Amino acid sequence: MRVDVVTGAQMMPAMRAELARFRHRVFVERLGWRVPDQRAGDAASRGEEADEYDHEETVYITLRGPGEDIVGCARLLPATRRFLLKDHFHYLVDDLPAALSIGRPASNGRGANRVTSASNVLSEPFPPDDTACPSVWELSRFALSLPVAQSHSAIQGARELLRAAMFAALALGARRLIGVTYVSLARLFVQLGVPTHRLGECHRIDGRWVAAYRIDVDAITLAALGLTCATTPAADATLPVQSPASIPDPRQRHMTSRMAL
Repeated sequence: MRVDVVTGAQMMPAMRAELARFRHRVFVERLGWRVPDQRAGDAASRGEEADEYDHEETVYITLRGPGEDIVGCARLLPATRRFLLKDHFHYLVDDLPAALSIGRPASNGRGANRVTSASNVLSEPFPPDDTACPSVWELSRFALSLPVAQSHSAIQGARELLRAAMFAALALGARRLIGVTYVSLARLFVQLGVPTHRLGECHRIDGRWVAAYRIDVDAITLAALGLTCATTPAADATLPVQSPASIPDPRQRHMTSRMAL
């Protein structure tokens, strides 16, 4: 499988449309999401899914199968600006400022499954009034859709997609990922060995249980995803990770990164 990492500013129109169609198939047609498109009024009628968080600074990860079709995707947004969890699902988080501050221990929520990390990578403090920092990124629109004949590879595909997203986040300076997702997907991450901390109570939305989570970019997470050679970068670093692939800096407009998994 091949992974592409590209920012919204770098994405060609054909790839943008292909990704939007894939997301529509997964989220709207298969999962039954009722997501109003706030970027392009007629996108839904074209069988595409996009929202106000799909912009030039968004970082996209796509996973392609042997036939070069998109079979997985994910999206990274810096918590320094508007993002989905804060704007629309803040009620899922017991203590959002703590979740966004590396210097403060993030609450796992009143009913959270508390997973303890032995790593102390996330130790550098930030100013107390900093409610968002570039070391915290939101992971959203995480989706995997393999052909029926390859359904046995779903867990491996999920691992590869999460690994690619974590690799990109690490290279962008992330020390924590946050987001809202299905409880079942969070359980899959735990099954993959990735400590996934719930930030509040579960809620039933459109018939399925969802919750807000955080994943710390620490030694345990990196080892679980086979990124043990990677080192945690400084917050302003762009390409510090030892790997055959380079992750694009979201400030640059003309670089696309590819890596094979």
